Amino acid sequence: DDYVRSSISTIVVNRGDGYDARIFNAVRSLSLGEKFDVNNIPTDRILVRTSRNRAADSEQIASVLEREEIGKEIVSFWYRRGENGEMSDELILKRGMYSLRDQEILNSKVTKVGISALGEKGYDLVDGSYVFVLDYYDVYENHKDKIYRINVDALVYKLDYTEELLEQVYDAWIYEDDTPQVRAQKNALFESIVFPLEYVTTVKAQGTSNSNIADAAISAYDNAFYRSEKAVDQWRVTSSIISTRPIKAKIGTKEGLKNGQRLQVYKIVEERDGDLDSRKVGYVRAADVVNNSHVATGQTEASSFYQISGGNVEEGMILKQKNDLKLGVTVAGAIGGYAPLEVGLEYLEHINAKGTSRYLMLNLGVDAYSSESFYDAVAYVNLGLGAGIAFRPIRPIEIMPLVQLGIDVLSVTGVSVQSNETMDWATWFARAGARISWQVIYPVQIFAQANAAVKFADGIWYKYYNDILLQEGRGHKPAVTGFSFGVKVNF
Repeated sequence: DDYVRSSISTIVVNRGDGYDARIFNAVRSLSLGEKFDVNNIPTDRILVRTSRNRAADSEQIASVLEREEIGKEIVSFWYRRGENGEMSDELILKRGMYSLRDQEILNSKVTKVGISALGEKGYDLVDGSYVFVLDYYDVYENHKDKIYRINVDALVYKLDYTEELLEQVYDAWIYEDDTPQVRAQKNALFESIVFPLEYVTTVKAQGTSNSNIADAAISAYDNAFYRSEKAVDQWRVTSSIISTRPIKAKIGTKEGLKNGQRLQVYKIVEERDGDLDSRKVGYVRAADVVNNSHVATGQTEASSFYQISGGNVEEGMILKQKNDLKLGVTVAGAIGGYAPLEVGLEYLEHINAKGTSRYLMLNLGVDAYSSESFYDAVAYVNLGLGAGIAFRPIRPIEIMPLVQLGIDVLSVTGVSVQSNETMDWATWFARAGARISWQVIYPVQIFAQANAAVKFADGIWYKYYNDILLQEGRGHKPAVTGFSFGVKVNF
């Protein structure tokens, strides 16, 4: 478990055009949450004069960061370096104490190391300083249709803070009794130090909005940060499992843990040659998340988790953050009901330590065929919104009662539109059902589902043509039952 709390400085690439202020203000309004410390350095935007139609050249961005001495700004922020060159380790010790874990506190008591001395671990945090550079480009604004779209490249850099650099910082440390000549020499020494940034990765993302380009920029930021957390290994929270009934680990709000968040379980094994290696065991989701946003005392409560896949989990195994979207896509064929083919989208809204889960659901059903009467083709398209509560008697089996409210729209080819009102060609329906799922192999499930549905409030033309189609035996009845069988893939 070598996870170290990271800190981030965010920089926006300006292009010298009318979008600069709107994009920068949108990004500045965002928060990184509790998982990261923020290094508020003086440089929060850089200028790269190139067309907004394409991404800026990465080498040009790196050159500007080097010229602006961003690494030196980060170190100066950490040490609270003032205009006179004086520095302080107050922030380092404070953040070092905040990032401590219970086990480190307990170890310090056993070894009789003063707890205050543990704050010096904050020096390790300096090396965990990152720069998150956001380069927005390819802006699309359609005010008439209210479509706003923007792309972003998120470039991640890390401060390469070596022991040699740390020693040079100590050499440049100004003390109260230093003479003006010594102070000048130490300031000159600090200014001569080069604090390099190491390139880590670049992720690409897009954001959309139906209100304005600033909201699209925020959407792009969220997508880029999500992908960056997956791409930067050091940003993924790691902790050891302290118990298994239920599974518990001492991480929580301080590490940005949220209900439903996915983590992967690893076990450490010794190979034949004596080397240690990690092997994947399975996945868990965070259930009861504790508020640990305070300095550890050695008695901090642990968060609990529910295992969703894999083999036996044992104490001492390692949890590592492995975010997913908490979404599931379903495809099903049905017998009876209002649609022989359905696709769905399901979002895991909550899960507890026993595996009981709440889902929000969106379903699209299609029933299309050639009419036997004077119409060329008929199509019913229904859209349903709903929710379900799933129970797990054993880990691979999930039983879920569900309810939905939806709209069923009828389209008849060859019939001239006699009304532009959508609801004249539609009806409402309510549906209740139950599903049983079996996890074949994570993340794939197969399921069977039984439903009962009723229609109400038929539109005038929906009722007229649906009555005719009922005479053919193909229209939608006022009440139906049905069974569906399908596949769900989680991602």
